[in-house]
Amino acid sequence: MEDWIGKTVGEVLALCQTRYADVTMVDEPPGKLRAVELDCAARMPVSRYVLEFDYRPELFSAGRDWPESLVGAQKVTAVRNAAEPQAYP
Repeated sequence: MEDWIGKTVGEVLALCQTRYADVTMVDEPPGKLRAVELDCAARMPVSRYVLEFDYRPELFSAGRDWPESLVGAQKVTAVRNAAEPQAYP
């Protein structure tokens, strides 16, 4: 997981063999995308992870709908097991 830091979300999705359609967006407060949650099928056993990235104004969506190209280009700044609590400022 530590080796994912610095990669883009798209690169990690490819490594995990996870489709964008299967990713859960983590936006807190609603509309302010800060992370994505995914199952990494390439790791055994399959585990659920949260990929965090820096928030930028382009990541705000009142409709809570983000294009794959935008999300996939975000650089991962932290990775945690989905069971761990989130700590967004």
